[in-house]
Amino acid sequence: MLVIETVTTDRAERSRRFPRLGWAGVVVMVVGLVADITEHTLIPHAGELAVAGYPVSEHAAHLVVIVGMVLLLAGVVVDGVRASHRRGSRRERSGLDAVR
Repeated sequence: MLVIETVTTDRAERSRRFPRLGWAGVVVMVVGLVADITEHTLIPHAGELAVAGYPVSEHAAHLVVIVGMVLLLAGVVVDGVRASHRRGSRRERSGLDAVR
């Protein structure tokens, strides 16, 4: 059976398979999104220092979201590298000059 064909319906099993660093990234992104929505809608920015036409607090909220995205991506990449090492160093069945 191919790895792509495995389907897990157990929620605990799926959450266990998702990398912890990825979960941390999701949490940071949610915090950043809440801060971003708050900055754009609820907080008046009269007199606040602006960079490139936007208040610094909005830039900071966007930075938090970007950090969350980087953490999420790093978690997925690290998990993929671990998974490839777990499978061992199997070679492809087809040759290097195969038509793909």
